[in-house]
Amino acid sequence: PETAEKIKFYIGDVRDLQSVRGVMYGVDYIFHAAALKQVPSCEFFPMEAMRTNVIGTDNVLTAAIEAGVGVPDVISADATRLVNYYPDIPCVDVSKLVDEINADRPYFKAAYDGTKIGDSHYFVPFCSSTTMMFVRKDKLEAAGITKMPTTWEEVVAAARAVSDPDNDFYGLGMGCGDTDDDDENMFREWVWNEGGSLFKEDGSVNSEDGTFAKTAELYGQLYQEKVIPPDATTWDSGGNNGSYLAGRTAIVFNAPTLYNAMANNEEYKDLLANTYIAAPVVGSANGIYMSFNRGFGIMNTCKDMDTAEDFLHYMLDKEWYDQYMDQVAPVYAPVFEDEKQNPTWSEGVNAAVLSYAENASGYYGWPVATLEGRAVAAKHMYMFPFEKVFNQVATGTATAEAAIQEQIFNIEDLSAQINR
Repeated sequence: PETAEKIKFYIGDVRDLQSVRGVMYGVDYIFHAAALKQVPSCEFFPMEAMRTNVIGTDNVLTAAIEAGVGVPDVISADATRLVNYYPDIPCVDVSKLVDEINADRPYFKAAYDGTKIGDSHYFVPFCSSTTMMFVRKDKLEAAGITKMPTTWEEVVAAARAVSDPDNDFYGLGMGCGDTDDDDENMFREWVWNEGGSLFKEDGSVNSEDGTFAKTAELYGQLYQEKVIPPDATTWDSGGNNGSYLAGRTAIVFNAPTLYNAMANNEEYKDLLANTYIAAPVVGSANGIYMSFNRGFGIMNTCKDMDTAEDFLHYMLDKEWYDQYMDQVAPVYAPVFEDEKQNPTWSEGVNAAVLSYAENASGYYGWPVATLEGRAVAAKHMYMFPFEKVFNQVATGTATAEAAIQEQIFNIEDLSAQINR
């Protein structure tokens, strides 16, 4: 009875930062247990899982820090999440620790360089997630295409060649719904690979580039030609893998969870046998693709740095690390050079995701090099800007130029807020 009087119940939503903020003040400890943990459901609805498990956790931490509640000493982190807090990055500089680890066991160069914020590391790189290309090789071969696509031009040509909309089959499964983060990233890569971008290196807006508009217009043409499913404009991030598993699309870009969905279900045995999996293609300008390195940061409120660093050394112990990464393959890939000699990562989809981790160097806002510019780009990422442009062009609600100009206004507004 005495304890019951101290308990208050609130209805809230960890996905809503303001909802979480409202219950934090006066709290001594937080037990964060809100999560979607059924793997099949998370694989089919990854955006919902991300909103609860990732953004929800970020909201709890943010609200706790603001309210002065005791926070963890070590947190899961990535460059985009941390730079989003700029100039008040909540983690300490661990460059010395990362350099010690790198000297003992070299990181992939892309992992070492790509996890820096400015000239410093604010988290210790641990693993990489990936976005792979999945191709129905049987459909391409039936159309006389025996060489799997390695460029965006070849992807478009193959997609056009195999499309059969009268039988509900489409060559390219790239959606542009409001929250389709998989294809948001792929639209970025497509534009980058053809030489376009939203930002310049100095962090200013790249308003004079016409490549973005041309790429969006090409997507719009493919949509009108029914090379892309008509419902793709409403997909969330489960749309492309759902369409592939349903046998509706020939080429999609998705996390290796799509491989797991096929490999772990007898129903998809034939589909997997007819699937070619590789790292994303290149464009006429470059082969830049998104880096998704993750790791562990030490909060700047930590009072026992030695123990926190000991913990991170333990997490990077080679024997334990290799056993763990073997268990999570191919959804996550290791980030160390010596893994290229590890039999686990020497063939098949595992070799493909390791190659991705070794070479991925893109980031939100690429090629911007300033901290202020990366902070703006990190915040702008949550608006799904590329997806919105491609959607507006596909649905005919705006020209490519007008849709891009809308995003430029958003960037300028975010920049003004950060620089106040």
